Amino acid sequence: MTSTLISSCTDVFSANYVGDLGGVPVDLPKNLVHLIEYDGDPAWGKKREGPKPTRSYDSKINSFGIDVRYTDNTILDKSNKSLKRAYDKEQYLPNDPWVSVNVSSGDRYYGAGAIHRIGDGTLNPSKEAGPVHQYEQLDSDQYGLEVYAPPGIDPKTDRPYREDRYAKDVFIQRDKMGQIVTYIECSNRDVPRPPCSHRFDLEPQMALHINVQYSRHNLTDWQHIEQVVRQQVLNFRKT
Repeated sequence: MTSTLISSCTDVFSANYVGDLGGVPVDLPKNLVHLIEYDGDPAWGKKREGPKPTRSYDSKINSFGIDVRYTDNTILDKSNKSLKRAYDKEQYLPNDPWVSVNVSSGDRYYGAGAIHRIGDGTLNPSKEAGPVHQYEQLDSDQYGLEVYAPPGIDPKTDRPYREDRYAKDVFIQRDKMGQIVTYIECSNRDVPRPPCSHRFDLEPQMALHINVQYSRHNLTDWQHIEQVVRQQVLNFRKT
């Protein structure tokens, strides 16, 4: 009986990555998460010096990724063949329901207010950044978000800077104090799936920030995407 119990516990433990994520102990199922890193791990392409540490709930996690189908709140399970086939098929649709999620914590987290600092830095760049990276707020909000875009005309092409291949629109949500709490930038390129990068943090529940990647066709669902991803990360908390 004792040996059976020990074997069962070992199997459960080995099925998860464990650690401290933003000050909270978590269990990260190995079939759901990818590219996990801990504070002190060697950089990509570098070899580890010494033996691999034994991980515990005190080990600081600084990065990992998951893929989420936000339309039905499903995390991609790499061991589920039918779900993997659906993912392989759906990810090429213009309104692909799968979003790619990267979580940054530990020594990759830059503290409370990081989202505001990122957004404020984008909206107030140096002149050396060039006209494509200067921003003015548009008259109308979109999907409940402030919208910013590069103003003016490129004299070389006689076309708006907003249509430059490197131009992006920026979408902002602020709290009651005027601080940026959601920062989204979307490409203006004329491609089937122009990419968006959507950033927010999990303060005060967890000290981390999240970057979600998805098609601009899904921008209208940004609030739902943020809600689903937020809850999925919180669900990793140790019970």
